[in-house]
Amino acid sequence: MIDNVIVVVLDALRADRVKSDDGRDLTPYLDELASDSVFFSQAYSTTTATDPAVTSLQTGQHPLSHGVRNHGTHVTSEEKAAVEAVESAPEVFSRNGFATSKIGRPLGRWHKRGFDEYPNVSSTHWHRRAFEKRMSKLLYNVHPSIGDTISGVYNKIFESEETDYAEPEEAADEIVETLEGDDRAYSFVHWMDTHTPYSAPKGYVEECLDRYEYGDSRSLEAVASEYPEESITANSLRSGGVVYEGSEPWIETESDPGTGLIDARYDAAVRYSDAKLGALVSELRNRGLYDTTMIVALSDHGESLGEHGIYYEHHGLYECTVRIPLLIHVPGQQPTEVNELVSIMDVLPTMYDYAGIDDAPPTDGQSLRPVIEDGEAVNRTEILAGEANAQRRRAILTDNWKYIRALDDGTCRYCDLQHAAREELYNLEEDPGENRNVVEENPDIATDLSARMENRVEELTQNRSESDDDITYDDEEEMMDRLEALGYR
Repeated sequence: MIDNVIVVVLDALRADRVKSDDGRDLTPYLDELASDSVFFSQAYSTTTATDPAVTSLQTGQHPLSHGVRNHGTHVTSEEKAAVEAVESAPEVFSRNGFATSKIGRPLGRWHKRGFDEYPNVSSTHWHRRAFEKRMSKLLYNVHPSIGDTISGVYNKIFESEETDYAEPEEAADEIVETLEGDDRAYSFVHWMDTHTPYSAPKGYVEECLDRYEYGDSRSLEAVASEYPEESITANSLRSGGVVYEGSEPWIETESDPGTGLIDARYDAAVRYSDAKLGALVSELRNRGLYDTTMIVALSDHGESLGEHGIYYEHHGLYECTVRIPLLIHVPGQQPTEVNELVSIMDVLPTMYDYAGIDDAPPTDGQSLRPVIEDGEAVNRTEILAGEANAQRRRAILTDNWKYIRALDDGTCRYCDLQHAAREELYNLEEDPGENRNVVEENPDIATDLSARMENRVEELTQNRSESDDDITYDDEEEMMDRLEALGYR
């Protein structure tokens, strides 16, 4: 019997970092849990930004259905009104007798509906951090050394606050304590370590630099020079920017801030997150909760580490950003690996199915219980994904093909340039890295996928609630400060 459900979101974790075959043992604990779970190797998100992706996870609906397509300050009043009409996971679990808790990153606003326990979103640290970001960026434009000075002073004053990392066991205790004392509990955990600025204790970074090769490292300033001077991306790569942040210990060393160091910091954040997950599983076992707890581990989207000229961001509807790791541990079920297309929208109906909840609102996903228990086929022929926060593009993919189309002139708001042609087509079987756009050689395939895309868009849009309500949230200002401190504009 399933008494507890835990969802662990490792924000911006790339699928290729889990169960990797490139010799980098970055996720030993995730891999161990996968060996006792059902691992989905072809899982996809609906989008590349956290607000709409987590909303898809918590509603089982596509952004075109639940309404939230943008992120942060770009979420419109119409989007807020639409999502307010959709009942989410914590509300449904609470209504069915589950104690509900949120651990880790608070997203606030509509995301906190239905939780009995929710992290405090008000923090002077985030106000101060956002102010420092604005000031250092402004003064950097006056003269780089002035911006560097502001950022450096901030980091020296608040260094202990910024680098006080919790031990993995502490993170595990916080989660498990939410399960004890209640007959049934739903806990939603959101860890941000693998999101920029890629946070991990210094020792984890040094270990990655020692163990792995990060060849062809380029200076961050050289990469920044490839973007327009005032672009969000260029500023994030320079001193005071969210990507550069945390690199100070390696200035004037062999790893002086360059792409190799940032890649190592990302991998270190993966290892740190993995250690926290390992501690969580160990603590569940120690307290006798592992055999009655369903565990879902996944990411909301991936991360670009230079692919297609996109550095340390999650835009572009490529495999590195829309394909996600996903494993589901159901006590008593045989472990296996499923290599069929599944969606982040399938997670919620699966949890409802195992929790015995039969009064949930409809979703755009499907329960994976028949797949997990009986090995049945998923029977999904296509995945529809889209993005609106940095670029306005839409993609549809099948087992073999991915078709991407720009919905406007194709200019990226973050990078102030066009990353690709208006139409893209990739043969994923022959070109898994999506290095060769073959749309001109395959017009019939592109036309077919474009038509299928439009049909699916029409189906999903019909499900969206429309309202003229003016929705406001008490925690909106605090959430925007947090997002700005993470580099969002």
